[in-house]
Amino acid sequence: MNAPTEHSAAADVQPAEAVSPEMAADPQPETRSRLMIPVGDLIAHHGNVREDLNLTEEFLASVAVEGVRIPLLITTAPGGGWRVIEGHRRLAAALQTNLAAVPCDIDPSRANDEAGQYVDMLLANSDSYRANYTILEETAALFAAHEAGASRTRLRKATGRTPAQVKAALAVGGLSAGTRARAAELGQEMTLEDLALLAEFDGNQDATDRLLSCIDYGYPLEHAAQRIRQDRVEAAEHARIRADLEAAGITITDQLPDGAAWLDSLTHDGADLTPDTHAACRGHSATFRSWNLLHPAWYCTSPADHGHASRWQLGSPTAGTGSDTASTPGTTGSQPDPAQDPGRRLVITGNKAWQAAADVRHRWITTNLFPRKSAPREASVFLARQLLAMPSALTSGLSAATTRALFTQLTGHDQARWLDSTDTAQPGRLVIIMLAPVITAYEEALSVGEGRNTWRTDRYSPCPRADAGTYLAFLASLGYQLSAIEQAVVDGISWRGDTTLASLLAPEPPEDDAEPGRDVGKADPASDEDADSPAQAS
Repeated sequence: MNAPTEHSAAADVQPAEAVSPEMAADPQPETRSRLMIPVGDLIAHHGNVREDLNLTEEFLASVAVEGVRIPLLITTAPGGGWRVIEGHRRLAAALQTNLAAVPCDIDPSRANDEAGQYVDMLLANSDSYRANYTILEETAALFAAHEAGASRTRLRKATGRTPAQVKAALAVGGLSAGTRARAAELGQEMTLEDLALLAEFDGNQDATDRLLSCIDYGYPLEHAAQRIRQDRVEAAEHARIRADLEAAGITITDQLPDGAAWLDSLTHDGADLTPDTHAACRGHSATFRSWNLLHPAWYCTSPADHGHASRWQLGSPTAGTGSDTASTPGTTGSQPDPAQDPGRRLVITGNKAWQAAADVRHRWITTNLFPRKSAPREASVFLARQLLAMPSALTSGLSAATTRALFTQLTGHDQARWLDSTDTAQPGRLVIIMLAPVITAYEEALSVGEGRNTWRTDRYSPCPRADAGTYLAFLASLGYQLSAIEQAVVDGISWRGDTTLASLLAPEPPEDDAEPGRDVGKADPASDEDADSPAQAS
């Protein structure tokens, strides 16, 4: 298509038809003229040192809509026509997008100075002499253009970015000055996606601090952000549960009071107490552990006063003292809540981490895998090996994979739409299509029902850990960034808690939040070697 006149880089450019190399000769060698030159009259420099023109889809889309905005530097060629000194990438894009003419700066003084032509190439393209915008600066420019009246559609067409990228860029462009300054101070090359996550939580100082710490530490930001989202949803649900309990007349405290005892450590008239059987007791109360905000931990404020006894009481019929320390055999007192085994905290934390990882992984698969036009060789190798070996995740789930709701969610299309595309798809795209049911079968086996146990070494999962590790390692080879719990599966080791993320996302729990029956200051039982053994994990 022809480049519109308004796409030229200066208002005083002359029509290409009125220009020839002879007419462009300038008695003042240092003077340059800016003209619109037909693309067909331009000759690439025989010694162009740029090996990779890097004609990205984004760049080509921008040139197709806006034309070439930055003039090429040219001079007269020995055999006639124009030799391009600087701007070979723009020239290639103009040819590929069928532009008729491009703006050019003509420097006749370089015609017989080949050494000077190479110097011009260096000065125009070396990082030592030019500095491109940072991502923060790019988003600020897009945001300013939008504020000045440019629609998202115009920005998308002008820059060649996708709608999602423009949306993210505008969100980042609106970052508060404080967050922008702190992000810039990190001195690390952050992606648009990283900055969009900061923008999502901008205004929430705690979340912003956590994410910036993760960036500084090099922790996968999307996984950290998902855990923050998860915590936010959990906090809202916790507030609802707590409000419902209080509305029902139940006393809720922040910790186990002095003299109280955990309900599961008590009996009444020889029968174990439960929240239902204890509900009429005046001491019926609850608290929440910081690592399990969705399930109240029930206790009695004064077991002795209400006729309750310790389950482990072997001597006196008098009830236990209600202290939060374990009693030894032959004595009275409150034992640790048997429902809260030593590995329970690790299990709850691991379940959350595994679910958060699945959420991030599904988004990555949807946005980064299935939109691809072709697949790298490792995808073909993985697919071939999987179909030859047929691991259990495929034998049990492959035949029904394309009928699952997860199939459409992950791939973006239903089975019928994919079938329609197979006749015209290129070979590389066909590999992506063939991956769709395999990916779905694996994700069903990893994240639905008992598949949520995959991270554990003591529970059944439709996908054995070794197979899950092979699958996750394949995704990592395509660019997916594994979380700590996924990496543990890939490495074939037990996950003992994401200590790095825990230190970045949350402070250490207070002493009062210690598990019942464990002296504060002693090692957390969840870190013991047998914490997730069948006898201790649930």
